[in-house]
Amino acid sequence: MICRRAATIAKLVTVLVSVAAPAARAKTFAEILGTPLTQKIGEALGQSVARSLPVTSASAGIVYTFDPTTGAFERETSMLGQLFLERADPVGRKRLNFSLSYQRVEIDTFEGQDIHHLSDKRFPIVDPVTGDAVRIPLFGIDLETHQITAGVTYGLSDDVDVNLTVPVVYSEFRLRIVQQPAPAGPFETASSKLGVGDIFLRGKYRFLARSWVEAAGGLVLRVPAGSDENFQGTGAVELAPMLYASTRSLEVGHRVHLQGYFNGGIDLDADDVGSSEGRYGLGLDCGVLERFTAAVAFLARHPFRRIARPGFFDFQRFDRARNPGMTLPIFGLRGERPDLYDLSVGGRVNLWRDVVIGFANVIVPLNDDGVRADVIPLVGIEATF
Repeated sequence: MICRRAATIAKLVTVLVSVAAPAARAKTFAEILGTPLTQKIGEALGQSVARSLPVTSASAGIVYTFDPTTGAFERETSMLGQLFLERADPVGRKRLNFSLSYQRVEIDTFEGQDIHHLSDKRFPIVDPVTGDAVRIPLFGIDLETHQITAGVTYGLSDDVDVNLTVPVVYSEFRLRIVQQPAPAGPFETASSKLGVGDIFLRGKYRFLARSWVEAAGGLVLRVPAGSDENFQGTGAVELAPMLYASTRSLEVGHRVHLQGYFNGGIDLDADDVGSSEGRYGLGLDCGVLERFTAAVAFLARHPFRRIARPGFFDFQRFDRARNPGMTLPIFGLRGERPDLYDLSVGGRVNLWRDVVIGFANVIVPLNDDGVRADVIPLVGIEATF
């Protein structure tokens, strides 16, 4: 009997290994783009895509402050509407906030060009391997990411809270190439990857609380848990000192409140300071009846350096006389330093007794510098205890 069970277990292990082995050998997205003509595109995407995945703020929708006259914690009148800007108010001493959200990110353009339909036909490229003249009527990349993000924020004191944010990322990748001359016809391949993204540890300390404004200092640690070869993480430890400021809620009508926000700081790459970037955002909330708050925000990112060095995308070309005497960037890409501007529109709604809050948001790109996503929708739910 024991021998029979051992044999059964051995067969099961063999089956599991045989099933898991192909997945272990599956190519990463970077490896798929690893040919001499496509490797440079993969390197540029790997540096940019992970930072294009927005991360929701650590601030809870509803916060509580201690009222010394009553000796109890009371709910703030205003409910936060911003999803990607922090406010200076901590969640409240010994308060716990859980959040769960879903967002979809589809990479759409690279330096203003549709990344699904890139082409390079005017001057033939000198193939780095064969030396043949090559034209590329179609080079199409489809990269869509579905991200579920779980976050927990805890109030250590009236002025301090900490947050842990863990995203789970499912990415779908497809590559289509039409080359002339075509050695074996059009090329097409697809792959998908599921994994944990980069993990965020965040802390906030409110150092200023006045009748009209509050300010807090923040620190964000990005832990490279995501796969940079599948464009799900940056592959580097990042540390961001931040400043969060928010005005007090201002009543402008019958139970209608306005509140302004400013966030600013530097996201420092611990492995390569030159890859760091400055970030800032301005936002405005409009709260109605303490049940719903609409929000609009302007978000900006400014990388310190170019996506790629000058000439990185250049390939030798044949001129009209078929002489290999010039170089031009493939697909017209230059890898210049981008300035990234987005508009965020969304809000929160009080679903149940100041405990359960629902939220939704869209991020709309305002320019086409660098690697850009299409409109990014987000929905989620949170609870504060």
